[in-house]
Amino acid sequence: MMHPGSTRVLTVAATLLLLAGARARAQPAPLSLTAVRAAQPPAIDGRLDDAVWSTAAKVTGLVQLKPAEGAPASEATDVYIGYDSQAIYVGIHAHYRDTGMVRATRADRDATSNDDTVAVSFDPFRDQQRGYSFSVNGYGVQSDALIGGGGGGVTVSDATWNVLFRSAGMLVEDGWTAEMAIPIKSLRYPSRPAGEPHTWGFQVQREIRNNNETSTWAPLSNNIPGVLAQMGMLSGMRDLSTARNLEVLPTATTVATERLASGAIVKDDIAEAGLNVKYGLSSNLTLDVTVNPDFSQIESDRPQIEINQRFPLFFPELRPFFLEGQEIFRVNGPFYFLHTRTILDPQIGVKLTGKSGKTTFGLLAANDQAPGRLDDPLAADFGKAARIVSGRVRYDVGRESFLGMIANDREFGGGHSRLAVFDGSFRFWTNFRLQLTGGLTRHLDAGGVRRNGHMSDIGFLKMGRSFGFVLAENTISPDYRNDAGFQARVNFRKVFTSVNYRWWPQTWVINWGPRIAHNRLYDFAGVLNDQDTTLTMQAAFARNITLSGSGGRILERFQGIDFQKTRYTASATINTSRAVLVKADLSVGDEVRFLATPYLGHSLVYSATVTLRPSSRFQSEITLNATRFTDVRSNTVDFDVKVVRAVTTYQFTPRLLIRNITDLNTLNKTFGLNVMGTYRVNAGTVFFVGYDDRYRQEDRIDAVRYADDAYRRTNRALFAKVQYLFRR
Repeated sequence: MMHPGSTRVLTVAATLLLLAGARARAQPAPLSLTAVRAAQPPAIDGRLDDAVWSTAAKVTGLVQLKPAEGAPASEATDVYIGYDSQAIYVGIHAHYRDTGMVRATRADRDATSNDDTVAVSFDPFRDQQRGYSFSVNGYGVQSDALIGGGGGGVTVSDATWNVLFRSAGMLVEDGWTAEMAIPIKSLRYPSRPAGEPHTWGFQVQREIRNNNETSTWAPLSNNIPGVLAQMGMLSGMRDLSTARNLEVLPTATTVATERLASGAIVKDDIAEAGLNVKYGLSSNLTLDVTVNPDFSQIESDRPQIEINQRFPLFFPELRPFFLEGQEIFRVNGPFYFLHTRTILDPQIGVKLTGKSGKTTFGLLAANDQAPGRLDDPLAADFGKAARIVSGRVRYDVGRESFLGMIANDREFGGGHSRLAVFDGSFRFWTNFRLQLTGGLTRHLDAGGVRRNGHMSDIGFLKMGRSFGFVLAENTISPDYRNDAGFQARVNFRKVFTSVNYRWWPQTWVINWGPRIAHNRLYDFAGVLNDQDTTLTMQAAFARNITLSGSGGRILERFQGIDFQKTRYTASATINTSRAVLVKADLSVGDEVRFLATPYLGHSLVYSATVTLRPSSRFQSEITLNATRFTDVRSNTVDFDVKVVRAVTTYQFTPRLLIRNITDLNTLNKTFGLNVMGTYRVNAGTVFFVGYDDRYRQEDRIDAVRYADDAYRRTNRALFAKVQYLFRR
């Protein structure tokens, strides 16, 4: 039976669709470009002096998306496109009337988000569901990302995707030039008979940070959600290579550690090897296999403040094998149906992903040795591994619309956790969207307790340049359990509404406007657990300055007590110069102290990030996160926590860098220092060597053995890792 809240959402959605009109506005014909076959590939050195560029297809005349939508770009851009059977070649000339505006950093791969860049994007299937983006800055530092339709049809960019391509760039008298060579087999694309041309979605996009400007070849409108539906077309490419991509990536890691245990230093040496294999079964079907994947400390989670948190914190996936193709397994909904961080220690994993016609699919299978690491060696499940299988299928039913399903099965010992979810997303006219998700879970725990749960999520929304709204209702039953996913809470029915409007003066104020949101959350017994109404004002100014502020009245029920709260928030971003970027957030007001006997106090939560780039080779990002909670009954501070993290990088050459991470946590009384050198040959071949040092306040280690508050080393490690990509 459908919940009354779901019926109301669908009824309102249908009414608004009727009011919106029965006729869609005709979309203009997309721009088209015909690629020219290169007689000889260019030398990728950043200089546009190769013969291919004199005959290549040329893109000029970009138009602004922001700050002045539809206006000509403030600076000229020339982009050249050529190809042969093996690669697509891109030449770029980014002009500047004032070269002092150029923002370019000598940085590691995928670290150009604050630089001026030019990107080319492809949608090989023209299904407006998934595309590829490749960008460079003035020094040829490369970035890549997957782009696809996200919740509400907006574009989601997945920068964790990494692929092999070549690039180079250089500063010139009137700006900068760059070249890219993108191997055909780095992409997934539909096969074509010999001589039959391909037609792909195509876009060129330039960022000029000093002007807060984004300009594109195919015009984009803020009134249309997503960029894939607004792409131009690249046609004329014939006889692309059918060679199957084979990548073999062996890894080796060695770690020498020391740790403090019962007042003594314990030493340990660890050496591990792993193997990743990627094989293109066809141009649109890929098999990935990993054996003993290396998930060492090369990358670490950003610290979060964990005190006084009512629900579990979410930590994103960082491991390369699970990041590859993760967008296929993504499902619209209020939580993650597959969260691969639940697979703690896999020994082997297999993944098959691809697209055939209108059907996109993915299959993931892995084991996890972590559940079998029990304290009792005589336990029945000691030494056993959990088995996890997840399958995802999605069928395109129209422009930016689809029907899909995901199913998980996790087995360990005599227990299991199973899930089946169906979802659909449907775009109406220009910027209306209806999203439907529903599923069931079946769970048997180690104690033999069975739980059968269900969930549903319905959303109807309009996203436009000036006006937008969201109507949503989601439900998760008390017995919902999904050991392969992430959900912060169960046992609720939530109705959420928001309306926003934005004015566009496009003077020194680029745009501004209010947003009002209201939600009500009930448990399955019909008791109101949460309710809030929030009014937010947002504004974007010239020179990359954004400000926002909000105030809300909140009801939160905890331990059977209804707490009435009032909170205010503010945030700012200032990015007016290449040398300094500042971001700050503040939240202040009433908050619940989540204890066995809870009470209402006052909390101040703030964060600030300062990014310093005094030269093109050096950058440092310093972040402070802080929370202070005051017991207003006695006017005493219950806790005052600060977490400081500084990440500093110096880029010696395009391949060689050194990075330092320093962090301090005043709650746990810990201090850490990590220094690592990286030599990166390409996206796959990388050498790391580093040193990690951890300290903690002595009385937090052992209050009996250590009586003072000095810091003592608890762990240190010297580590090295090498991974080498063999590609055929």
